Amino acid sequence: MNKKCDYEIGERSDKLIVTFEVITQKGVGLLNEDAVISHPTANVYGVVDGVSSLTAYLNTNKETGGFIAANLLRDYFESLAELGSLRDHIVEVNNLLREQMVLANIDLEKKEELWGAALSILHVQDDGVEFIQTGDCMILAVYDNGEVRPLTWRQVSHLEAPAFAKWQEGISRGLNTQKELHETVIDTITKNRYQSNTDGGYGVLNGEKNAVRFLEYGKINLTGLKHIILLTDGMFLPSSVVPEQNSYWSFVAHEILTKGIKLYTQELLELEDSDPECINHIRFKKSDDKTAMVIHFQSDKPDECS
Repeated sequence: MNKKCDYEIGERSDKLIVTFEVITQKGVGLLNEDAVISHPTANVYGVVDGVSSLTAYLNTNKETGGFIAANLLRDYFESLAELGSLRDHIVEVNNLLREQMVLANIDLEKKEELWGAALSILHVQDDGVEFIQTGDCMILAVYDNGEVRPLTWRQVSHLEAPAFAKWQEGISRGLNTQKELHETVIDTITKNRYQSNTDGGYGVLNGEKNAVRFLEYGKINLTGLKHIILLTDGMFLPSSVVPEQNSYWSFVAHEILTKGIKLYTQELLELEDSDPECINHIRFKKSDDKTAMVIHFQSDKPDECS
């Protein structure tokens, strides 16, 4: 985990100070397929969740498709000298990902072979925050009064629900290992891949031309804005641990802000370690890659940054 400071000085009558902290943690996979986008001089921040093919792929450097995709996005945005339109850059980097897959002889007609990336990215400006999201990464805005405003939604949740129901059925039949349970849902997972960038499906950056149609994007102003939280799905709490009377995203946001991202992540890992076969808290793997960025907004310069 690290914490950095950045100062935004534009046409505002006051100085907007942006500080941020970030954590990223590998899950049970071969590599950490998440990535962090940190470009303070351009005021661009983001988190990326790489999506590997369902068929085995490693390049000569032993890198998976999800790792390649996530790091391609990170490197692209962190190298920009001038930002311009976030949306235009998303189109460009999606095309670059497609080119990389062509060079690797990936069959682009077989969606189970495609590399991809879910993304939440934002650009802090004088008069607001521009954001873009695809996949199931989340962006949560938190205001001075404690209100939590989800700016995005999990684009895959409606497709995961049937798979989770099958997982529960497997548990009810007596299956008690993650491997056995995963075998009951692999057909559903494969079918869901073919819903990428389609009406009724979900958006993901995977080189498909239609990916831009399924971006979630917008801009909010800075009035009352205190924090923005960016999350990959590995940072989501099991819904079973969220009190029924609480809004899910409000609870998650305040847990992160109250405990800090290091302790929040540690406790989530401990919860997952206590349920290695994914029986008590249904999920597809014991521990997914985890990345969170918490951005803080202030209008007066603090005494020091650490």
